[in-house]
Amino acid sequence: MSQHPARFGFGIVAAIVVVAAGSGCRLVRRGTAAPEALAAARTLSNQGLSAADGNDLVRAEGLLEQAVKSCPTDVDARRHYADVLWKRGERMEAVTQIAEALRLSPGEVGLCIDGGRMYMELGLLDDADRLAAAAVSGGPRSAAAWHLRGQVAMARGRDEEALADLHRGLALAPDDRDLLLDTAEVYRRLDRPQRALATLAILGETYPPNQTPAHLLALEGMAQESLGRSHDACESYRQAIARGDASPEIAQRLAALTAADADRTNGVIRR
Repeated sequence: MSQHPARFGFGIVAAIVVVAAGSGCRLVRRGTAAPEALAAARTLSNQGLSAADGNDLVRAEGLLEQAVKSCPTDVDARRHYADVLWKRGERMEAVTQIAEALRLSPGEVGLCIDGGRMYMELGLLDDADRLAAAAVSGGPRSAAAWHLRGQVAMARGRDEEALADLHRGLALAPDDRDLLLDTAEVYRRLDRPQRALATLAILGETYPPNQTPAHLLALEGMAQESLGRSHDACESYRQAIARGDASPEIAQRLAALTAADADRTNGVIRR
């Protein structure tokens, strides 16, 4: 991928009806009667989704590509195809498919969310922001839409705005793990460790005993460290490292705290 990826416009345009040349299929919207081409596309899509569920992404990609060719105006086929392409690392093509799906079904909340997340991960924050706003406008009761807008605000460093959006999402989905995790992270950034710990405690209750993920334990340790609770922070960092997927930063933090504790015990003053 080049350092300057092509920017695909997702402009939210007026709804259109398209007749695919020679395919006999028309713009597909949920609830409409499906022509033969659509029926074939849906069959291929289902087969592709089954392959994806079995982690056979190569076969899934091929089947979903056939589904899109069978009925180019099948929005769902394009959406599923984009998802598999993204998982396969073909990110620009995935964005192209989502853009076309949005052209066929302007402003559809789920598509805006999918596209917004893709743009955000690609670092195209203006596009992600636009789609997040469209998702919230079209789905004010969608926790995922508010989450996306909050994540984009986080990526832009607008933590207070992010916190407001994340709270709107939590009001709709109070047990959503990803929402809770991002909320705790924003509290940490805002230097509000007590609120971060309270949020992480709620999140921790959603996991079985001894199955708390490393990233949650790491955030917990950072909040405890900010509060001067070095012993508790060290324990959280050790548990995070024991999970096997903690970042190198956590090992560094643990080493620094352990050394500081040893110095205090031995009466050493470092300059």
